[in-house]
Amino acid sequence: MNQTKEKKMKELKNVVIYTKDHCPFCVRVKNYLTSEKVDFKQIRVDEDPKAYEELKEKTNLQTVPQVFVDGKFIGSATDFFAWIDG
Repeated sequence: MNQTKEKKMKELKNVVIYTKDHCPFCVRVKNYLTSEKVDFKQIRVDEDPKAYEELKEKTNLQTVPQVFVDGKFIGSATDFFAWIDG
């Protein structure tokens, strides 16, 4: 593991992922975090339309997953993996 990635792994605190069922990108992020033993909170926007509306207003994105780390918006699955890899 390179130093940048190691540093990012230590920053992975208070991870919140907004997801939908049957979303392959959501599954990829969740599987990665699980494999790295990172605790995360999942909010299923397909089960909570109000949370989805609030999320879209906050980020101006319609897609999931949307990943937040320690209150900071990281972005989509692609953004998250780019952020991890530094």
